Amino acid sequence: MDAREQNWSEMLGMDRLPRHTIDKRVTELMDLSGRRAIVTGAGGDGLGQAIANRFAGLGADVALIGRTFAKVERRAKEIEQRWDVRAVPILADLSDWDQVHRAVRESREALGGLDIMVNNPVMVNAGPFEKHTREQIDQTVLGSLTMMMYGAHAALEHLLPQASGKIINIGAVGGRIQHRGLVVYDSCKAGVIGFTRNLAHEFAPRGVNVLGVGPGIMLKPDMEQMIFDPQNDMQRAGRDSIAESITTQVQLGRACLPEEVANVVAFLASDAANYMCGQTIDVAGGQWMN
Repeated sequence: MDAREQNWSEMLGMDRLPRHTIDKRVTELMDLSGRRAIVTGAGGDGLGQAIANRFAGLGADVALIGRTFAKVERRAKEIEQRWDVRAVPILADLSDWDQVHRAVRESREALGGLDIMVNNPVMVNAGPFEKHTREQIDQTVLGSLTMMMYGAHAALEHLLPQASGKIINIGAVGGRIQHRGLVVYDSCKAGVIGFTRNLAHEFAPRGVNVLGVGPGIMLKPDMEQMIFDPQNDMQRAGRDSIAESITTQVQLGRACLPEEVANVVAFLASDAANYMCGQTIDVAGGQWMN
């Protein structure tokens, strides 16, 4: 190969094409055995624990970070017993910069490395924007966008020196469409989409890939309780908003389980998605604007 051909080969990344995957099954590419993953917001009944379970089911060791140690400890024990992998509970308030960085560092040390970071902070204040207090606005911005940035920053401290790894940010379909009563939250989730795209642009050349997932309406135990037994006017308004969205916007005509969103997160974390970069994939039943 002459110098010109060598230059073209390097420019097109021919030496980095994953030719070894050509004859493999997709299920083989989705094997996460030997990978070390961190999932934040993993102690409750929602998406975090579902992602941790999907990763563990594919063979990954996982660290579960949450602000209530008893919850992440219980989930970690369940995962270890079910999947025979290592699951480590880590306590941290994700709104605290120092705690997030300490928790990621402890997770990496406990797992013996870090390959995948899932940013899944959860904090929502719903209702008419004009009735929001300053504290509610600040809390929603912190929980829906700022905490995402804290987690990514903490993970990059460990992923950049090894020039490898994935960061997956959990946004929402509301980052692309509008909902009444979710002005601040949806605006922040639009920010998550932009953050994911820009983070990928900055760090993909340095070996760290960044992707996002935008869930739609997920049916969790607390949401079921609110739908069937609303306790106040705000919950009734929330129930009515969910019903309106499902009947007028969601093409599949139903809510989803957290595990259905976790399926896509697991795919993006695997080698099957290695040529995807900077994108946020909606998992929302075809939800769109009216």
